[in-house]
Amino acid sequence: MKIFYDQEGDILEVQFTLGEPDKRTGISLSEQITVFCDSTFQNALGFTALAYSKLLSLPESDLDELSLAPKNIQDKIKKLISCSPLNRFLNVTSDKIGLEDVRISELVMH
Repeated sequence: MKIFYDQEGDILEVQFTLGEPDKRTGISLSEQITVFCDSTFQNALGFTALAYSKLLSLPESDLDELSLAPKNIQDKIKKLISCSPLNRFLNVTSDKIGLEDVRISELVMH
């Protein structure tokens, strides 16, 4: 796992694995959060959060971007988010998403 944080831009990027470049896809959950996975939506490759510190201070945000995707893709992405490793960082309810404030030491111990 690789974690990158751009303090000036307030952007958090987490990579679980790179995957094959031609079989990667990104799905926007909201204006600030994009999840990257394989093209079958079975394996999480990482995610990017824009305005990360602001998102941490909010209870939850709408899944407004994900709601634009076809229902079968929405279901696959919600299932993917509910499993490790994404569920360590993202908390999704039926139509809302929140970020977990995870400490690096917690990630190393798992």
